[in-house]
Amino acid sequence: MNNSPFTFDPLFPVWTITVMTILLFVFILWKEVRRKQRFLTMRIIAQLLIIISILGLVLRPFIYEEKKSPDSILLTRGYSTSKVDSLLKKYPKLHIITTDNASTYSNSEVLPNLQDLSSIGDGIRFIVGEGLSHDALELISVKSFRFIPGKSPGGVSQLFINKPVRVSQFSSIHGTFNALDNSKLKLVGPSGPEDSISLKKGVSNFSFSIKPRQAGLFIYELTSQVNGNTITEKVPIEVVLEKKLSILILQKFPTAEIRYLKNYLAEKGHKLAVRYQTSKTNFKYEFANCQSYKIERITPELASSIDLLIVDSQVLTELNSSEKAALENAIRSGLGVIIPDIPEKEKTITQFLPLKLKPVALDTVHLQTHNSRQYVLPVQPVLIMVEPALQSITTHHGRILSGYIFAGAGKVAFQLLKETYRIRLEGNVDDYASIWSPLIEKTARAAKQNFKISIDNSFPYFPDESLFINIISSGLKPSVYTDKTFLPVQEDVIIDDSWNGKSWAGAPGWHSFSIKQDTTKINYFVSEKGEWSASRFNNQVKENFLNEASTDQPIDGKTVYTSKEISPFLFFLLFLISSGFLWLAPKI
Repeated sequence: MNNSPFTFDPLFPVWTITVMTILLFVFILWKEVRRKQRFLTMRIIAQLLIIISILGLVLRPFIYEEKKSPDSILLTRGYSTSKVDSLLKKYPKLHIITTDNASTYSNSEVLPNLQDLSSIGDGIRFIVGEGLSHDALELISVKSFRFIPGKSPGGVSQLFINKPVRVSQFSSIHGTFNALDNSKLKLVGPSGPEDSISLKKGVSNFSFSIKPRQAGLFIYELTSQVNGNTITEKVPIEVVLEKKLSILILQKFPTAEIRYLKNYLAEKGHKLAVRYQTSKTNFKYEFANCQSYKIERITPELASSIDLLIVDSQVLTELNSSEKAALENAIRSGLGVIIPDIPEKEKTITQFLPLKLKPVALDTVHLQTHNSRQYVLPVQPVLIMVEPALQSITTHHGRILSGYIFAGAGKVAFQLLKETYRIRLEGNVDDYASIWSPLIEKTARAAKQNFKISIDNSFPYFPDESLFINIISSGLKPSVYTDKTFLPVQEDVIIDDSWNGKSWAGAPGWHSFSIKQDTTKINYFVSEKGEWSASRFNNQVKENFLNEASTDQPIDGKTVYTSKEISPFLFFLLFLISSGFLWLAPKI
């Protein structure tokens, strides 16, 4: 704060007001001196008072008032009485305030409206209990409080859904459960019970596998026992169709592994072309879900027309320099490549897949799938060394069996498992899909998008609470709608093509954010108030810890400066008196 007792809120720029005031005063002074009338000095003073009155109306001055505000302790829902007693014993002068949803405390004042935090929030020294929501914390301009959390309620404190959830593919729902006693957690889908798990008292992790059969917006349910009461939480899941890809398979010689993979991909509806060599100069082709065409060499046009290339290491090694250059450029432009085998110390392979390999003696793995079935499969006897650029897909006891690395906008992947077709021969198509589908989907060329929308808030979302969205644009300004209502967004002042917007969650149920320029859309679900109490508590505790003061504040009251506007009526009255004198002066 400055040392002046006054501050101003001018209607016009100060420099404009200053220039006009000087010019007006000079003009009036010149006119009064030239006028041959009595009371020159008094008339000049009256004119000066008129200018001051006009300045008062235009500048709108405020005067600072200094007062001492009491230090407060804010009690929110779920606070610990013993912790509050200890704080008051140490700081007996603290003013006690409780939110309207918290239990009462002796000699406490109830905060009727969270909007009042804008006036009293600066004096809050402690917040006890579950804390304040993000919207309420925004009302406190100077956050000088320490946060003391209450006891977490029982239930699901964290929930994660592996997205996207696709039709006929396994996906997982996992999280953390705070069991106040031995409990049972059950997942119920649209068609009935899916799975259940028994949990011991305390904090435990849980995981469920789901395999939806059709696309759409669905509501699953998590049912648990907390304090002898049955609690049912709604789990919103959006199931999407599997993306149809254009896939090219190049192999030196036909193998059973590729033959079964080809049949699986064709059954999924992917556009598929397969080429393998029958002699030194002759090739054989197979096609599914697309027209046939000749593939003599890899060209930039061919590479740009497909989403995924599955190529064995021998074919990759025999590519000429122009083909390698075309393939490398295509990968950097977004093409995905899967190499089913990785010969050790092969220069051409490391050009596309620069991994650090370590030979090992173990050449089989006991792989367990989502259905808890175990398979003994051959595996290439190498160990992939972990590095930041490597993303794993299938692992076994920390050993990476499949994964990919980024190369520009594209990806290059590997699969160390051998003879996976045996799983399909046993009739276990789902287990076979769980090995190949994630690798193919995550490696393939990503769909071109002008925009990408994400919601910054943590799940769950509740009615009338703020939602923050982030949009990455390809250079266009997005026209965003929440359901059918236009939502203004603002571009980040530092990061180009990054747009931010704020909305408010509506009624419970499914809602969406969409962009008018194309089909970009994100669906989200608003939960009922009172649901997900443990998750809400967990999210709110994190938010309050992030906003608490970094150092302890003195507990001795705080000097607060408030500004009070000088009444415009005083300046209007001054204007009338001065004008009245100027009107009467010639008549006296």
